[in-house]
Amino acid sequence: MNYRFANEVLDSPEFKDCKKEILDVLSQASVPKLHRSKTRKRRGKTFTFTTDQKTFNEYFKREFGKRGWEISPRITDNGVTKIEADFRKKRIQIEVQFGNMARWYTDVFKFQVSYSLGLIDVGVLVVPTQKFAKTIDENVAYFERVTRELAYAKMSISLPILVIGIE
Repeated sequence: MNYRFANEVLDSPEFKDCKKEILDVLSQASVPKLHRSKTRKRRGKTFTFTTDQKTFNEYFKREFGKRGWEISPRITDNGVTKIEADFRKKRIQIEVQFGNMARWYTDVFKFQVSYSLGLIDVGVLVVPTQKFAKTIDENVAYFERVTRELAYAKMSISLPILVIGIE
C-alpha cells in the first residue's frame, strides 16, 4: 500500500538504493530454513504454526545489518522515551511486525514520532499477508487488515508509509 506517496519518496534518487536493499532482503525472507513447526494448545484445541517469528526477526537483523542499516535505533535523539525502531538508514525507518494485531498501531506511532522530530521522511511497515499470518500465530497483524484500516487515518497520520505484505 502506497500511503501518502511513500513509493514516490522511496523512488527518489536519495532513497532508491535503500528501497532496492529493502526489497532484496524481503525477497529472500521466504527461504524454507526460516520455517519451523510449533504446536500450541488453547481452549482444548491444538494449533500448529509453521513459521518461527524469532527466526524471521534474527534474519532481518542480520540482513539489514549487513547492508548498513542501523538496528534498534532510538526514535528520539534525546533518549528520553527509550522507544526503539526496528531499522533506520538515511531518513527511512522500517518496522517489521509479525506480532499481535495491536502492535502495528505502535509501529505507526513510532513512525509518527520520528517524522515529527525530523528524523525520517518515510516509513516502511512490513507485515505478513493474512494467509502467511495464520502460519505464525493467532491474531497476528496482516497486510489486508492494515491497509484497510490505515486508509481511514488520513486526518491523523500525516507521513508517507509504504506497507509491504510478505508471504
